[in-house]
Amino acid sequence: MTWLRLVPTWCWWLLAVAAVAAGQQIRVSSLQGELYTERAASTEQYGKLVACRETRGNLLVQVGEQNSALADLRAKAAARAQQAEQAQAGARQQSEVDYQAANRLQLERIGGDACAAATSVIDKELGL
Repeated sequence: MTWLRLVPTWCWWLLAVAAVAAGQQIRVSSLQGELYTERAASTEQYGKLVACRETRGNLLVQVGEQNSALADLRAKAAARAQQAEQAQAGARQQSEVDYQAANRLQLERIGGDACAAATSVIDKELGL
């Protein structure tokens, strides 16, 4: 133990400070490694978040386009339905004369052959 007294006290303090500094350096190095890992994970998560937000924006645009396309289709369907109703009304009006003539054919059956009766009524209608 006498040899320990040969080394001055300030050297022992310097040795203790160096040991503590080395321990702190090891701790800081390990924390820097953890920090690097966390930053990498954070950067990856941020990239995923940006991609998700971009995809969300694209989907919102597509939904808007689909909604406008559906509105156009509904408007066109309504227009077609209205045209069909007008065409049906016109067809009913045009066929009314033929329908009445057909009813007269059935009512004016002349005795005998039904075919001959129909022929004579049709000839009358056509002015022959």
